[in-house]
Amino acid sequence: MCYIRRSDRGAALQGVRLIGAHTDDAWHAGNNLGPTMVSDSIRQSAGWIRDRIQSRELAMICLDPDGAVCSWVKPEDADATMLETAIEGAGSGIDQDLLDPEAHAGISERFPQLPLELNFELLPADETSTGSRAAVMACPDIPGRLLKDELDAMGVRVGRFTTIWHAGAAVWDPGADSASQAAQRIVSSDTPIAACVLIDPTDGRLIWTWSREGRLITGGTIRIQRTGTGSDSGSGSLVRQQDIARLGADWLAWSSQLGVSPSRIVLVGNPTQIQGEATNSEGAEQSAPPMRGMSPGQIGMALSKAWPGATIDFIEHDDPIAETLNKIATGQRGQSLESLIGLSGRPVKAHRSMYRWAGVALLAIAATIVLLAMEMKSQATDIENQTKQLENQRMELINGYDAQLVLSMAPEMDLDAKLKQLRGSQKPIEVARTKPILEELETLSHVFGIPGIEVSSIKLTSVSVTIIVKVDEITEAEQINQSLSLINGSNLSWNTMSPRTRGDKIEATFFARWQLAEVDS
Repeated sequence: MCYIRRSDRGAALQGVRLIGAHTDDAWHAGNNLGPTMVSDSIRQSAGWIRDRIQSRELAMICLDPDGAVCSWVKPEDADATMLETAIEGAGSGIDQDLLDPEAHAGISERFPQLPLELNFELLPADETSTGSRAAVMACPDIPGRLLKDELDAMGVRVGRFTTIWHAGAAVWDPGADSASQAAQRIVSSDTPIAACVLIDPTDGRLIWTWSREGRLITGGTIRIQRTGTGSDSGSGSLVRQQDIARLGADWLAWSSQLGVSPSRIVLVGNPTQIQGEATNSEGAEQSAPPMRGMSPGQIGMALSKAWPGATIDFIEHDDPIAETLNKIATGQRGQSLESLIGLSGRPVKAHRSMYRWAGVALLAIAATIVLLAMEMKSQATDIENQTKQLENQRMELINGYDAQLVLSMAPEMDLDAKLKQLRGSQKPIEVARTKPILEELETLSHVFGIPGIEVSSIKLTSVSVTIIVKVDEITEAEQINQSLSLINGSNLSWNTMSPRTRGDKIEATFFARWQLAEVDS
């Protein structure tokens, strides 16, 4: 694990610290904060890390909270794009000629004015009250980006990025492992929100988090009084009453915005109780009493007054930061540790190599498509030439048969008509078949020769036969029609008769068609 210590609101690298299961080593940068020195310190720290790790892989880089801010926004504003737009647009409408420019309170006022250097992370809203404000963490990450790029250029792969807020919540939250143990419970229970406070003696600050089951809800830092320097073995931090009061005020503000509050507080550290005797410029001791810090018991009582009803646990460690990362490195805690998505997903050499190979593959595919297109164009040209040749042959054939067909608008139809004409002229001669008129007349004479039937007319053609008779009653006409339909061997097909009255007679018309074939070949 690599812990990055920064300064100048998170823009400059102050030092790095490698912490593992059996190692704890630190590298410190110079005091010069110029751009060239910052770039050199990043390069030197990357080389130092490469020389001290056995494998070409760094499991995790953890950022300190310097310059990082947790604030709340409206639920409808909880979007990274909107936040970046608000930060970039901050101050754009201010008249620079005004001596006292009007202050515009908004989202941008609560975040660092570093639009291109911030990594925005929306903290989980499902752990807070319904309809409450959303918590957003803005973390300057320029040293983290540059360090990852330098390590990648040196062949060292970085696993993931996180912050000390996420690490503290995942390690010291008593309910951090409850999510993995929930499946083994018979009756589930609600895990309360826990507040973790780390006393950082090196940089002199209280690092606090709110979390549920190790998931960070919000966090913050409070500067406290230091004793000595960060490199001194006797350096430490003084926790005073006013520090606990500021902590309680911050928690009260967050509780009113998120609608939740911690019911358990875990304090990790070993605060210094006495700063030492104050001295004057000549080295003589002054009569003023030394500055004193609170003991762990006094801190617990102050926390009980600032946050009544909460259970307070005190875990004594001289270096809470190292202990936190050591528990993650050894796998004792930190299974629910979350990562910074923006930094963890930052492209590295493997991604660039993948992009290059993808580009080469796309170029190869494009070249293949070009070759196929050229081949298809060549084939299309050959087909077009063959089509022209066939068209010329067709025109020559048509012109050779009939020159007039060349000028025709529809030569195919004209040729089809001529073909039908030729086929019709080659058919065998058809002779109309003779109708057996006499045979049918003889048959009909047996039907119409009955007394009382007066035949008015008999008309025979090659298609039909029509007979008109007169009878006294309609029943006689119906009997004639029935008799005609019962004739066997007749070549006529009789239809229904058509009777009508003619004076005192009934005139019935009988119609029939020949059933013989029309022609014989």
